[in-house]
Amino acid sequence: MPSSPPATGSSHDAPNKHMDDVVELRKDQASRGEGEGWAVSAAPIFFYCLASILMTVTNKFVLSGANFNMNFAFLAIQSITGVGCVVAAKKIGLITFRDFDRQDAKTWFPISFCLVMVIYTGSKSLQYLSIPVYTIFKNLTIILIAYGEVIWFGGRVTALTLVSFGLMVVSSVVAAWSDIATVLQTTFPEYAGAPPALGVDPHLGQAKGLASAGVGYFWMGLNCLTTAAYVLTMRKRIKSTGFKDWDTMFYNNLLSIPVLIVFSLFFEQWNSKNLEANL
Repeated sequence: MPSSPPATGSSHDAPNKHMDDVVELRKDQASRGEGEGWAVSAAPIFFYCLASILMTVTNKFVLSGANFNMNFAFLAIQSITGVGCVVAAKKIGLITFRDFDRQDAKTWFPISFCLVMVIYTGSKSLQYLSIPVYTIFKNLTIILIAYGEVIWFGGRVTALTLVSFGLMVVSSVVAAWSDIATVLQTTFPEYAGAPPALGVDPHLGQAKGLASAGVGYFWMGLNCLTTAAYVLTMRKRIKSTGFKDWDTMFYNNLLSIPVLIVFSLFFEQWNSKNLEANL
């Protein structure tokens, strides 16, 4: 389900915005005890992590089904559920966000369309990759976003940030090392270290698994690119619309529903045989 975006602003008012945030944080900390502040912060962090883990594991379970091939329909159901949840929360007074406005929807639609590409490529990569590998490579998007901000928003990358980026790249190589080793063994069998059995291709199973992993890495690469484009474009659009977090979540989910449904009707099979295979 689409997540809420980070707060954004122009490159010129970023230092002042940061200082304002620091001042407000210090005022908030001064108005309540340290223990109380930690208690208030711990609960949202815990439930955010829990929700993120549950969503990833659930998606992996559903998408890894032997015959599952209706990603667009699955994502449409998630978006419908998201809209229902935020509308219900607004009805009972837990949250507030803008009522639907056609002009806002028209302005925000390109962002929602980009989000559809993000969640679809993410679902396809998760379908072929393990959760740890998916999570590690997903973090590489941070590097693309950081350098996108340098190019388009006048941001900067510090030495410590470069070190963290390097660690991300190293962790990604380590995570993918089994697939890299398989490529080397398949490409250079004389260095594999074990003679083949008579009449049996020792790399047949490896090649099949490698092909599946290759598809996953392809979708993962597209997901990193589309996610970076989505976040950077959304940063500009939030400034023009003045959206808050719940506004963004509402419009992201709502506007993605018709796109996902249309794509599902055009690119996925809705006959009874395929529906039975996906249930």
